[in-house]
Amino acid sequence: MLQQILDRPVDLPDDVQRGQIRAAFRDVVKSATLWHIWVRLGVQDVRHKFRRSTVGPAWIFLNLGVLIMAIGIIYGRLLGQSLHEFIPYLTAGLIIWGYLTTSITEGAHAFVNSEGYIKQISLPIYVYVFRCSVSVGLTTIISFAVFVVVALAYRIPVGAGTLWAVPGSALLVAISLMLICILAHLHARFRDIAPMASVGMQMAMYVTPIMFPGELLRRRGMSWVVDFNPLYHMVEIVRRPLVAAQPAAAIDYAASGLVFAALAVIAAAIVAYYRRRIVFVL
Repeated sequence: MLQQILDRPVDLPDDVQRGQIRAAFRDVVKSATLWHIWVRLGVQDVRHKFRRSTVGPAWIFLNLGVLIMAIGIIYGRLLGQSLHEFIPYLTAGLIIWGYLTTSITEGAHAFVNSEGYIKQISLPIYVYVFRCSVSVGLTTIISFAVFVVVALAYRIPVGAGTLWAVPGSALLVAISLMLICILAHLHARFRDIAPMASVGMQMAMYVTPIMFPGELLRRRGMSWVVDFNPLYHMVEIVRRPLVAAQPAAAIDYAASGLVFAALAVIAAAIVAYYRRRIVFVL
């Protein structure tokens, strides 16, 4: 009965809805100011994953390194690619894709995994969104060490264009936060969201130029797979500056910006509706 009441749509006056959105925004700002809490919790999450492990977080580096060696050599030969260009391209793509995938799969559990904190400690719930973002970000930073090794080994060009990876990364982090926020709210109520998202990302990986160059699809008359794939554009805004020391195409930044704007609108609507209901649906 309680669940039916929570799920029942409620038509609220516009001023009440705007008030809820403003209250949610204040909670987000307050959560951001508590950075010393969510940073510590995020670091603790990474440490907890490798508790009692001899190698520790270095397993992230080793796993990705072995994967790149296996896929890079085999796929590079199968696709007729120069390993000097393909392996850095593959490495950057896998790291960025891993960041997006982890943001979605782990982000969906942000509130569920923090149920004990939410029910016992009076903190803004968005502390746990930032907490998840820190955990995902630290894992990606460790993975990025693999790209540094590959860049040195293959003498990837570094120049002023490489700095374009900074705004690209900032936009990617903003998109990640929106994804975590949206999926954390939805998965708290509908526990099939995380598995569905995981399956969706697995399917998307095979149609997104991560393990193969996008130009291969263009030459075979399948440009639409690349041009209309927002995930490809989100990857390119970071990968292109890293591997080519030049900014990505304007369409990549425009598409990624549109994705962020759309996700921000969706997040605002979901937050306004579920903000006070999370504790009841956990």
